[in-house]
Amino acid sequence: MGAPAAAESAARVSACVTELLRKQPFFGSLALRLPLRADPSRKTLASDGGEIRYDPGWVAETGAHLIEAAIARVVLACALKHHTRRGGRDSRRWQHASQLVTHALLEEAGFVLPPGAESLQGVSVEEAYERLPPPEEDGPGDSPPPPQGGGASTPDGQSSGRAGDGNDPHDDPGDSDGGEDPDAGDGPEPESSGAPESDSSGSGEPPSHDPAGTGEVMDAPVGETGDGSPPPDHTAEEQAWDEAMHQAASLAKAEGKLPGAIREAVHGAHVSRLDWRALLRRHLTEAAKSDYSWSAPNRRFIDSGLYLPAIRSEGMETLAVIVDTSGSLPSDTLAAFWSELREIATEIEPQRVVVLQVDTAVRDAAEYSAFDLPDEVDVRGRGGTDFRPGFAWLEEQGVQPAACVYFTDMECSRYPESEPPFPILWINWSDPPPERAREPWGERIDIGNAQG
Repeated sequence: MGAPAAAESAARVSACVTELLRKQPFFGSLALRLPLRADPSRKTLASDGGEIRYDPGWVAETGAHLIEAAIARVVLACALKHHTRRGGRDSRRWQHASQLVTHALLEEAGFVLPPGAESLQGVSVEEAYERLPPPEEDGPGDSPPPPQGGGASTPDGQSSGRAGDGNDPHDDPGDSDGGEDPDAGDGPEPESSGAPESDSSGSGEPPSHDPAGTGEVMDAPVGETGDGSPPPDHTAEEQAWDEAMHQAASLAKAEGKLPGAIREAVHGAHVSRLDWRALLRRHLTEAAKSDYSWSAPNRRFIDSGLYLPAIRSEGMETLAVIVDTSGSLPSDTLAAFWSELREIATEIEPQRVVVLQVDTAVRDAAEYSAFDLPDEVDVRGRGGTDFRPGFAWLEEQGVQPAACVYFTDMECSRYPESEPPFPILWINWSDPPPERAREPWGERIDIGNAQG
C-alpha cells in the first residue's frame, strides 16, 4: 500500500476514534488513550493494551461502523483484562472466547456487528473458553464452531437456545468478567504447552486470528526471563485498565451515554476483594471532584472538535459514613476500614464527616472534621438491620453529602423507596449469597472479612 493510501487509512482510523467519542464516549475515551499503529500482519485490528494496531488494507475496505465496533471490542477486552489472563491457554480458542463475551456487551450497547458474530451473556472469558471445543476439533484453517450447549446458560442452568437470551438481569457480565476468575485454574489442563504460539516471522506473537472480524486481543507484553521463572505480574497493568474503565464510565455517565450493560460491567469489575483500600480511595477521591462543568470544556478533546465537560474540583463539603452496628460486627474488619477511611479523609479534606451508627434505628450521630476523626469507633446498637433510618436521618437533618459510605454485611432488604440524591458506596464485610447482596443502587466493594 502506497504512502497516500496508508495516510488515508490512518486518518480513517483516527476519525473512527473521534466518532466513538461522540456517540459512545465510554469506548472512545478508552481508545483515545492508546496510540494507533499500522501493522499489515494483523487481519483486522488488534490491541495488546499498549496500542491499537490495524491493517491499512482492511481499514480501506471496511465500513466505518465496523471499524468503530472493532475498536470498541478490543479496548473493552483490554478493560476486562482479557489480554493479561490467557496464560497457557490456546490463543485461537481464547480469541474466540473473548469475542463471545465482548460481543454480548457491544450488542447491548447498540453496536452493529458483522453478520454471524456470536455472543454469550453472563459468562467470564474463562467460562466461554471452556465451552468451546478444543483446537483439534476444528477443521484446518476453519473458525471454531459455536460454543457447546448452543446458547447462554440461564440462572437455573438451562440453555436459552440462543446466545445472549434469558439472562437474569442481576447475573450481569460485569460480575463474572470484571476480574480474576477464582475457578479459572480448575478443571483440565489447557491444551497448549504453555508457551505462546509464534508466527512464522519469529516475532514470538501469536499468529493473527480474528474469527468474527471484530478485532483481536493480543497478550500484554512481558519481559523475557530466559531462565524459566514465572512471567512478570500483570497487577499494575490490570489496575491501570480498571482506572481507565472507571474514568471512561464517569465521562460517559456525565453525558448521559453510559450503556446499561457497560455500567454493570464496570460495577462488576469493582466488586472485588483485591486491593479494596485502593478502590475505596478511588471512589472517595472521585466523589471529591465529581462536578462536571460545561463552562470549562475538557481541553484534552478540543483538538478533536469535541466539547466535553471538565471535572471541576472544589473539594468535598460533606462525607457521610454509616456503620451498620447490627449482629456480630467484626471489630478487626471495622478497625481496618476505619483506619483507611481516616487516612483518606486527611487527603481529600472534606469540610465535615458525619458518622452515623445504625441498626434498626440511628443509635449515634457525630460530626467531625477531616483531621479529628477518632482513632476507633465505640460501637453502639447490636440490634437488627434496616438501611432506611440512616438515609432518613440525613434527609431530615438536611445533610446533602458529596458521597455516603455504608459499612455493612448487606444482610438486609429494607431500603429507602427511592435512591438518595448522592453517590452511595456499600462496603460489604461479609460473604452472603449473591442474591442477598444485590443493592438496588450505588456501588459495592466486597472486603470479605479483610483484616489489617
